[in-house]
Amino acid sequence: MNIKTSEFRVSSHSRPKYSVISTLAIMTLAIIVSNLPSPLLQVSAHSGDAFEAFTTTTPTMDGIIGDDEWRAAERITYTIPEGEATIFIMNDARSLYIAARVEDNSLDEVVNVALDIFTIDFDGRHDGLQFEEGEDTISIGARNRAGDGFVGPGGAIINDGVLDVDGFVGRDNEGFNHFEIVHSFNSGDANDLASECGSTIGARFVLFDDSASDTARITALPPGLSAASNDQSNWVDITIACPPPPPPEININLIAIIVLIIAWAAYGGYLVRKRRGSGKKVEHVEQDTT
Repeated sequence: MNIKTSEFRVSSHSRPKYSVISTLAIMTLAIIVSNLPSPLLQVSAHSGDAFEAFTTTTPTMDGIIGDDEWRAAERITYTIPEGEATIFIMNDARSLYIAARVEDNSLDEVVNVALDIFTIDFDGRHDGLQFEEGEDTISIGARNRAGDGFVGPGGAIINDGVLDVDGFVGRDNEGFNHFEIVHSFNSGDANDLASECGSTIGARFVLFDDSASDTARITALPPGLSAASNDQSNWVDITIACPPPPPPEININLIAIIVLIIAWAAYGGYLVRKRRGSGKKVEHVEQDTT
């Protein structure tokens, strides 16, 4: 007896050469990368010390370096003959804020006889060469003696006709004098700094202890500097910090593009699956068995 049996062989079309999902991933990655911010250029300090900090809190010039109001500041602590001194630096959109917490046995407040003073000399050109004509210098002393000057011909320090400095000096009960000073970094005054967000200037800090007396002591920072030298090659760097970017806004166009890509990917996947299903062939093979 002959019995015919049937064998069904199913074949389908070959798979596509690339995946729709892979294409979607590549396109989405390209969109994300195109919207990333450019990397910032890092600034190298001449002395190895660099300051850069933006603040949204304006510190009160009251001679007390409060933790909250100076929280955003970049700070460096140096060793000085009297103990230690910590320099605080930050800026907002208009002004540069500098403070010094200086260990001392007293706050000398006798004007023209014995006075404690904190001075900042600037390398506004940031060339690391010489403290020379046109450079800016500011100071704050006990009895709130604020100074705003510049280097004149022959290296003499000349008082600026426009005072673009404010500050205050105080003392805590832990043996530290507090110097606070604020200075515009772009006031428009020809004898002042002319900086902007992202630019870098050099600086030297000079502490006068018991100035004008027989026991006066002058300390220049960072360590190794001399207040009598005009060499700027080892001064610190201060970068005028830029405001933080605002929170990203929802980009409706970008979202719409991504949604459209996903929709097309889903539709494409549906078509591929449908094509595979409809493209199957059935082969009917008859076999004789005895």
